[in-house]
Amino acid sequence: MRRILISILARVKGNVNANGTVAALTEIKKFFTTDGETRVYVSGRCVKYCIKQRLREKGFSLSPLARTEERGQRVLLPEGNPIKNIDDDLFGYLIPAEERKRFAPIKTDGIVALKHCEITKDFAGRFDPSGKEDASPFEIEVADFIGQNNWILNENIGKFVYQRIRRERREIETEIKQSMIEEAWDSGINLNETDLGDGIKEYSLPPDERKKRLKSFLEVLLKERYTFPRSATCLYQPHYYYAVILPTERLLPLFAHIDYEVKNEKVVPNPDKIEDLGSLLIDGEKITIVDFEHVLDEEVKLRIENYKNGIEELENKLKSANDEELRKKIEEEKQELEHRIKTLQAIEIVSPYKIDNVINKITDYLVGV
Repeated sequence: MRRILISILARVKGNVNANGTVAALTEIKKFFTTDGETRVYVSGRCVKYCIKQRLREKGFSLSPLARTEERGQRVLLPEGNPIKNIDDDLFGYLIPAEERKRFAPIKTDGIVALKHCEITKDFAGRFDPSGKEDASPFEIEVADFIGQNNWILNENIGKFVYQRIRRERREIETEIKQSMIEEAWDSGINLNETDLGDGIKEYSLPPDERKKRLKSFLEVLLKERYTFPRSATCLYQPHYYYAVILPTERLLPLFAHIDYEVKNEKVVPNPDKIEDLGSLLIDGEKITIVDFEHVLDEEVKLRIENYKNGIEELENKLKSANDEELRKKIEEEKQELEHRIKTLQAIEIVSPYKIDNVINKITDYLVGV
């Protein structure tokens, strides 16, 4: 299965996704590591909600939430119609009473701080303009952190599976219903049908519609951004530093190799971890980094130059080395530096003004040219 792995380094300030209110304190979402560090985060649900609102502005239909008698009337549930609603298509759904679900072709874990984060409290109050009533003080936890926003996209955008299964005394329909298929055909949507055998059929939207949905999502995520639903210190969007993108048919540990360090007051990805990731790639896999800070290109060139100087020094040592064990060790060190140079040279560093080219490449890779 074709996948796109995306990891974004982003800065978030304020309290954009509150965890709840205790007395007069609005808490920020956070967790504690085994090392005793405090990590602040923005939930994946919050990020997806923000992106959904931007997709609505672009004219797409979102799944209405409702309580219905046939679904138990307990909780708000989506319509579960990925043919009609872009959020049902991209982010999936689960409707327990119907035993019907869609595995999301686009997944995220939100924005999670990569390092320990100090939390402060913003004190405020609500005051009666007439001065007759006492003020109502309150506090909001706020933080300023650099987090990692990970995404996994696969090729199933705009593709849906239909199967009718007999369960005890009733039949259930998986993922989509026959009535949704018929409604789509009646409305002029040309669904492509593929018989997968064993009573399973795959339906897909026209390629142009699939591309439109994916491209619109990527434009919001990488180009236009989104606004968080709440703010304690400012009306805030995430500030992007870098977006690391890897097309692959495998599941590689990209996210574990993303970290940052500060050099000359600039945030840069940890180059050692990026190089380690490069050692896992095979032919046809290539890392693309969108550099929103305009500093990474020079950093990579400097690192390559240092490696070349290191190879030159090793070659000089090799000429004077007489011990076979020492020569072998020097050769291994030289090969490692050569491999690191090759890895860095294979990374494509893209400026933000070329982000449309990146979006088009991702779209063509997942949906097809």
